[in-house]
Amino acid sequence: MNLKIKFIPYEKFKRNKFRIFLKDLQESTILLIDAKLTAEEEAHVIKETMRKVSGLFTGIELNSLELSNAKKLSNFEKLKNMVIEKLIGKKRGLTIIGPAKTVRQIKKNPEELLLYM
Repeated sequence: MNLKIKFIPYEKFKRNKFRIFLKDLQESTILLIDAKLTAEEEAHVIKETMRKVSGLFTGIELNSLELSNAKKLSNFEKLKNMVIEKLIGKKRGLTIIGPAKTVRQIKKNPEELLLYM
């Protein structure tokens, strides 16, 4: 099996409402998004994916890491992160979405994500 990873800017993900990326997941591609998805966005991804579940496509594994919460931050650092997030329109972090048949598990620690295949 060839491992395929596609890096997607958050802006492209948000603009395309995830549907165009479902084909990538069905073809065993792991998606990396350069931001932490909101709870609503994660729910949308799960909802869209569940519509495509079949014998060949068994679903996804999804997890996000928010960089601004990765360590204990001072009040100034928290304020700085809030301003940056408002200006760029996304939460600093990383989201991994992978097909369940390729990704067995994604473990999350406060400062890292570990992908089991």
